[in-house]
Amino acid sequence: MKTILIPIDFSANSINALNYAAALACQVNGKLIVVHILTLPINLLENGVVVYPEHAVEEVYRIELQELSENLREKYNLEVATLCKYGIFLMDLNDLIKSHKVDLVVMGTKGSSDSLDKLVGSNTFNFIKDAICPVLAIPPEATFSGINHVTYASDFESEEIIFLQQLFNFAEPFQAKVAIINILTGYELNILSDEQVIKVIINYFPQVNHTIIQIKDKNIPEGIHKFMNENKSDILAIAMHQRNYMEILFHNNIAKNLIYHISLPLLALPEKPYRKPMQTFKHQEIQNTTVR
Repeated sequence: MKTILIPIDFSANSINALNYAAALACQVNGKLIVVHILTLPINLLENGVVVYPEHAVEEVYRIELQELSENLREKYNLEVATLCKYGIFLMDLNDLIKSHKVDLVVMGTKGSSDSLDKLVGSNTFNFIKDAICPVLAIPPEATFSGINHVTYASDFESEEIIFLQQLFNFAEPFQAKVAIINILTGYELNILSDEQVIKVIINYFPQVNHTIIQIKDKNIPEGIHKFMNENKSDILAIAMHQRNYMEILFHNNIAKNLIYHISLPLLALPEKPYRKPMQTFKHQEIQNTTVR
């Protein structure tokens, strides 16, 4: 995880996410790319003349980005690049990921406008669904204090390998412990047997230190929150299937209810990352699967 991209809109929440990303990048000796994408406001006059925004507007944001980058370099001793451009937020971010070989995108969960979707901000939420690399969404109150414990929530009803490859690659630089949890409510779909899924995970990652835990709870979000609090988790990770996985994993609106109240960063893992995850795992111990 060497290149981290963070789009900002200069709101307090995006600046907080920027500081989180800088501290994270510092720990892994990574590079930070700070991006501000301006929506192109084109006005069509009655005579058919198209009026484009003034160059001065873009220059103001370039100066602000430069000041931010200088402060980050001084504070964290980081390599920081900046980019300011007019464009379409969702489309341009994925293009930037490819062109700059980005490993991780870090975003604040709320934007500069109160009209944004209160879930995670309209831009963040929409981008997470279509991102081609892992996205770390940072709540307003979150601060970076290291990553020691990561919780990955799974329904055990779909292929997990591509998501776990990305997750273990993320956790490896921090030597973080990974807990793969499955909440048993009694209403599971049982498309795949739990034993089959667990066996595949253990066989595919024979040298990765992780714990697989099934927890009985009548409510999925409450079960996840309880586990994360008891185990002092730093991040919640979830898989993003293209078939609207957030809705399926947590049964319709449960995913949204979970993210509404989570105060920890959320790591969203894409089903089709733009490049294959590399397996360079060093952990040598696997903890036993348990059911609570």
